[in-house]
Amino acid sequence: MTESIDPRATHREHIRQRTEYVRGKRGPVSFVWGNHVAKPGQQVPGAPGLWSPLPEGEAGLLVEASASIGIVIDGDTVDGTAKLVADPNHPASIAYFPNGSEGVIFSYDNKRFALQVWNPKSAWAQQFSHLQAFDWSADWILKARLEEVTDGRTVAIAHHRNPIPVDRPVVAKMTFEIDGAAQTLYATRYQDKYNFHFTDATSGHTSYGSGRSVRIPADQSGAVSIDFNYAALLPCSFSRAGTRHTPPLENRLRVPIQAGERFAVDRDGVPML
Repeated sequence: MTESIDPRATHREHIRQRTEYVRGKRGPVSFVWGNHVAKPGQQVPGAPGLWSPLPEGEAGLLVEASASIGIVIDGDTVDGTAKLVADPNHPASIAYFPNGSEGVIFSYDNKRFALQVWNPKSAWAQQFSHLQAFDWSADWILKARLEEVTDGRTVAIAHHRNPIPVDRPVVAKMTFEIDGAAQTLYATRYQDKYNFHFTDATSGHTSYGSGRSVRIPADQSGAVSIDFNYAALLPCSFSRAGTRHTPPLENRLRVPIQAGERFAVDRDGVPML
């Protein structure tokens, strides 16, 4: 006899695991700051030393520091200059700072490189308590139609540090109904998934203001199920260091999606952002 699986218990366990991920070494509350390094001798908040781009064709950054500062890369204390490389599998891909923070390279295009600073004992990590989510409901597992988009369409995505939108290619379109009204969301790609970043009538009221996201494997198409119970908060909902993206106009739903994650909550029981 096969035991039935309680979807509510499965959802609670998912939220527990997400909470553990959030407070992990590379979880969003451990993110201290991130800056593109575009000119020589640049300071990056949260990171000691001076940072510079490498010559064209090299992936990573150059740091300049004296031994007394205490930056360690590949087991050696930096005394002069050293390279921090972008390859995460390279032993020189992490810079260790004396306050317990770590610096790693990030790039969207392997042309411009940013230094990201992480610390699991950051102020945000010390404030974070848990994720608050709507109760699981079968009503929010919806039938949808998923279509690949290949016509070159783009959506404009902006963030609070730079209000000038950036056009991102649309890779999929999803249509579904809520209370008999047709709804449409457009996806950009995230690794091997379609990423649907949306706001709805709960955003800024009973859920985080900049919205949430749902993801579907990119090998799916046609008739699919979309489970809004697993709509996830964006990394920017956990720390002001995160880049707070706003969804494209096409993905701003006027109906409430009373499902999924709502807020990151601090130790006083108050939403962190």
